[in-house]
Amino acid sequence: MGSEDKVVVKVELSKEDYEILKAISKREGYSLVPEYLKFVIKIIIEEGGLVKGESIQVRELSESIGKRVERLVTDLLNPYTGKIDEISRKISELKEAVESLEAEKAKPKPPTPLPPGEPRKPFSAIERLKSQGAVFQDDVRWMKSPDKFFDKLKKEGAVVLEAGGEKIAVDSDFWLSFKEELDKVSVSDMEEAASIMELSLGDAAGRLFRKLAKAGLIVYDEDNGVWVSQVSQ
Repeated sequence: MGSEDKVVVKVELSKEDYEILKAISKREGYSLVPEYLKFVIKIIIEEGGLVKGESIQVRELSESIGKRVERLVTDLLNPYTGKIDEISRKISELKEAVESLEAEKAKPKPPTPLPPGEPRKPFSAIERLKSQGAVFQDDVRWMKSPDKFFDKLKKEGAVVLEAGGEKIAVDSDFWLSFKEELDKVSVSDMEEAASIMELSLGDAAGRLFRKLAKAGLIVYDEDNGVWVSQVSQ
C-alpha cells in the first residue's frame, strides 16, 4: 500500500481528556498517544471483520474508524473523568466546611452559663481589694476578726498600714500609683490636696490621703513645696 492510500483520522479531545489518555498510553507501554491510538484502531478493524483486500470506500472507512475510536476513547476516559468529578465535588464540600468553621470561630462566644443550682463564685478578699484600691478598718468592723482579715490580705501581697489606730489595706499597685501622684501635689491645704488625689485616682485615694495626713504619715514639705510620705513601704 503506497503513501497515497493512507488516511489521517482526527479525534478532538479536551485538554483534560488528552492528559488522561496520555497517562493510559504510558500505562499500556506507549510513549506517544498517536502510537497507542494506532494500536486501538487495529483492534477495531480486526474486531469489525475488515481484512486486507476487502473493498470499502476510503471515506466510509475513515468515518467508521473515527466513530469507533471516539467511542473507545470515551469508554476509556469515563472512569477517570468520573473520579475527577468526584474529587472536585469533595474538594468543594471540604472548602465549604472550612469556610463555615472559620465563620463560626469568628463569632463572639457567649459567656459559659453556670450549671443550674451552682452559685457564682464570689470575689476573694484580695480581688475585691484590687477593684477598690483600699479597704479601711472602719468599713469592716462588722467582722468578728478584722485583724485576721488584714493579716490575710498582707500575706497575699497587700500593703497594710496603721493610721490613728486604724488598719488600712491598700492594693500594691494602687499604693505605687498613690505615691507617684503624691509627688505631683504642690498645694499645702490638706482638703485641696485630697481633692486633687481624688480627681487622679478616685475616692479611695482622697480618703486614704486624709487618713494618712491626719495621722502624720504624710506631711507637707514647706521647703520643697511637696507632700512627703513617712511610710517606709
